[in-house]
Amino acid sequence: MEIAVSVVIPTYNREALLNKTLQALTRQTLDKRFFEVIVVDDGGSDNTGQLCQDYQDCLNIRYYWQYDNGFRAGKARNIGITAAEGDYIVLIDSGVLLRQDALEKHLGIHRKSRTPGVCIGYVYGFEMPDAMLADLDAFIRAEDVGASVNFFKEMKAEDIRQQQYNELGYNISSWPAPFDIFWTCHVSAERQALIKAGLFDEDFNGWGGEDVDLGVRLFLQNNRFIVDREICSVHCPHQKQIADHKNESEIAGKKIHQKYQLWQTAFYGCDLGESKFSLNKVIRHYADQNREENDAFIRKYLYHA
Repeated sequence: MEIAVSVVIPTYNREALLNKTLQALTRQTLDKRFFEVIVVDDGGSDNTGQLCQDYQDCLNIRYYWQYDNGFRAGKARNIGITAAEGDYIVLIDSGVLLRQDALEKHLGIHRKSRTPGVCIGYVYGFEMPDAMLADLDAFIRAEDVGASVNFFKEMKAEDIRQQQYNELGYNISSWPAPFDIFWTCHVSAERQALIKAGLFDEDFNGWGGEDVDLGVRLFLQNNRFIVDREICSVHCPHQKQIADHKNESEIAGKKIHQKYQLWQTAFYGCDLGESKFSLNKVIRHYADQNREENDAFIRKYLYHA
């Protein structure tokens, strides 16, 4: 049978986290004949290669290693996408555990879509406060991610993007800049659409930015952006590689605007200070502000002339 879905996982010295991610993949409801797993090691020095070998009997898994030349997650993902055999690519990170039905739901979304689609997976526990991490870690169940999802729901350990969903709704294709939440901790897209868009820009060799940059190009090529809370996963708590995400995000945002010069990306320098991932909220804020100013002008100079 043909492989339909290729799961691409970049990693770097995350053997323990990757083990949980792979264990969760062995529990997927999608028939294992229909998906493959491609792990690309970004120059790590731990036992990731052997770990992948250990999963050969229960997963269709391949392992690639590239030499260590700094943070090259974009290049690692490009290697995986290029090598993939599936029509649809699911990108996740080490330490992201897909609920048992996630791959089946990703495949269903894409096969039903009339146009190329980008599916944003929901990641419970992503970017949680440090005070919650120990409590969350105790309830991670790689063998039953559904149970972990239920616990995270009870703990209100939602995806950090939930605030944006609350404010702007789940129909993200109507957002002015849905590409801003194209974070490759858990997303999927058509392989040919990714290739047509040019894959990840390998000039992004620091933390962040390379995923949103690719999201911009998918957006410009009229891919439909979709989010569904039922296509979900949990994020294993772990030490961050980069402490100052806000600063890194601002640098990446400026680089993206210089590259594309879109009216949406022009707002990357206008952060409201409430969230480091607030582009759509910033755009809405300025749109509402301009609307109020226009309404005030109309009331003053037209209705009371």
